[in-house]
Amino acid sequence: MKRVILLRGPRSGTVDAAPGWAAAQPWAADATRIVVHVGFSAPVEPGGADRPPAYDAVIELWSDAAPDIDALHADWAEATIRSSAQVIGKPAARPVPVGITPGLSQLSFIRAIDGLPLAEAERHWDEHIPLARAIHIGMNRYVQDRLSPPDPWFGMAHLHFPDEAALRDGLFRSPEDVAVINADVAEFVSDYATMLAIEHVVKG
Repeated sequence: MKRVILLRGPRSGTVDAAPGWAAAQPWAADATRIVVHVGFSAPVEPGGADRPPAYDAVIELWSDAAPDIDALHADWAEATIRSSAQVIGKPAARPVPVGITPGLSQLSFIRAIDGLPLAEAERHWDEHIPLARAIHIGMNRYVQDRLSPPDPWFGMAHLHFPDEAALRDGLFRSPEDVAVINADVAEFVSDYATMLAIEHVVKG
């Protein structure tokens, strides 16, 4: 089973220590794969002021056993665990090895429109995949995590870019594509938060 762990406020050490912290946890031994995304401050708009990431660290954990939430709270001010049904929109060209992955991850957390049936939100998100692949020409991987329970976030989208230039120049094909994406997303998303992160494959 895949789980997504959302973390804020390390109680000791720094956020950069999150990959080593994850590797040292009791639940790491039984996991088949662990990926830690370390968030960093970045401007929301080009040339704008830096804003802190939505989460300090996001962990993708493949394990039959869930971490103890109380133990997480001992090390982090805020911790949330969600189960994930993963949908691969654009697979990696080759397996991602253990270590720091070159490039940048853009993680977007989305909230479904209130009252929209879950099946409808998932259908819209399925239909969004070919559009995302066509427009986000610089990304080399695209994964959707459908989170359960879907509160506050219905899902997490992971777009990975091989370098900063690919993100800057290849997030959209043209300025007009911004409106196209926004119009499509508005059919099933009421709110979202986006962050940039460095991906660390801790175990895999």
